[in-house]
Amino acid sequence: PKLGGQMQYGIPSYRLPRDVVDKEAGYLTAFGVTVETGCRVEHPVELLKCYDAVVMAVGTHQGVRLPMEGSELPQVLLNTDFLRNAAMGLDTGIGKRVVVLGGGNVAFDCARTARRLGAQEVHVACLEQREAMLADEEEICQAGEEGIFVHPGQTFEAICGSDAVTGVRVCNVKNFYFDENRRAVIEKEEHSEHEIAADTVIFAVGQRTDLAADSGLERGRGNCIAAQDGDFRTSVAGIFACGDAIYGTKTVIQAVESGRQAASVVDRWLGGDGDISEVLVPPETPEANIGRVEDFASLSRAEEAFVAAEGRADSFTPISHGLCDSAVCGEAGRCLQCDLRFQITPARLWSDYDGHAAQAPFKEVSR
Repeated sequence: PKLGGQMQYGIPSYRLPRDVVDKEAGYLTAFGVTVETGCRVEHPVELLKCYDAVVMAVGTHQGVRLPMEGSELPQVLLNTDFLRNAAMGLDTGIGKRVVVLGGGNVAFDCARTARRLGAQEVHVACLEQREAMLADEEEICQAGEEGIFVHPGQTFEAICGSDAVTGVRVCNVKNFYFDENRRAVIEKEEHSEHEIAADTVIFAVGQRTDLAADSGLERGRGNCIAAQDGDFRTSVAGIFACGDAIYGTKTVIQAVESGRQAASVVDRWLGGDGDISEVLVPPETPEANIGRVEDFASLSRAEEAFVAAEGRADSFTPISHGLCDSAVCGEAGRCLQCDLRFQITPARLWSDYDGHAAQAPFKEVSR
């Protein structure tokens, strides 16, 4: 119902405040972009009857359900559905004891959201060992502070229960790796099978592009839209694709970059020169010498200020205050004026170094 995609319905509001997303979306409508929400396009080829170009920036909004015993029980949820319902204020269907299967950032989004929705006990279980978990270290640590139990190095044997979920049966992982064909190889510890009690299970083991089988577009690995490298063209002339829809779930800023590159390609397709560059601030000429700062290398990075665990675990308000007070000035003081690098011509061959400081390639930069 609102513009913003995963920023509205996939990333929890305690990480990304919705007023920020609404403000960004407002820039588009203010600029004259027509937005139609609540629309689902099953056959994008039909849009070419009315438009000269179509860009598929549909993301990955379909969760993955593992084919394992008990996965079809009604209390087994998908990450994307759960987070979307939570964001929209709808009933999520969770109980009091929740197990999230998966070890990435989305798994922790699900776990921390369940905790904020009132779940009394929340567990996260994944195949990877603790040091190899895919989630950011910050996510794992903050979840622990909020009382969420993390179980690394676990296989998913079965979801227990006949009519309703009673738990998840797991085994300890002795070794886990991918072979030369990218197939998972899992070695289990003998006699390590045990059960994590739960009344709700959330799959957070991946996401896919949610497109109809007869959409008319060629697919690639993981149901992604097949697009040519560099020009974002799909199997249908006039239809382009970008972002998570072509490479799988990554980050917001990578999707923004992909969208801008696709816009440049479409501009050329429509007869333009592909130049969509913008000047957002007046140009400045940096100083050629930024001076010397004693003990510069020992200056430490400022720490982001977070709300204490007891004040955030049951609230969807933003958990980060960013950099506060003197930390802002401290970080600004650590800047090495990195835009100077654009004025430096690097040496291409060893013979370019002649040993004279006056002709060294980095002569203009000193601290």
